Amino acid sequence: MSKLTVITDRALERALEIAGNAGDSLRHAAPHASDWLKTGAALSAVKTGGKVAGKLVRRNPAVTIAAAVAGLGLIGYAVYRKRKQQDGSIDGSARRIETEQRSNANARRAARQSRRVAATPTDSAE
Repeated sequence: MSKLTVITDRALERALEIAGNAGDSLRHAAPHASDWLKTGAALSAVKTGGKVAGKLVRRNPAVTIAAAVAGLGLIGYAVYRKRKQQDGSIDGSARRIETEQRSNANARRAARQSRRVAATPTDSAE
């Protein structure tokens, strides 16, 4: 084994040891370092997505307009549903209310049937 190999192995071991110590000290010194890394990754993803969207808009303006119209329609429908829900006229629960109206309906039905029977011509009138 040459002296260069021995020095290189020692240097590599020492470099790994220093890197491990630096990682440990960073972990203890900045407990939110992983959050910062996640935030940086998210920001770079947004930046890349913005570039891709910009290219798409420049190449296909008709698709962009169609997407904008569809988005406005969905937003308008959501607002409409929200207002209707606040009024209580949509997605409510229904139940039958037993009141006089139901008995009146039966009386009206009986009266109509008796009028029909009375309105039919009888054999004795001929």
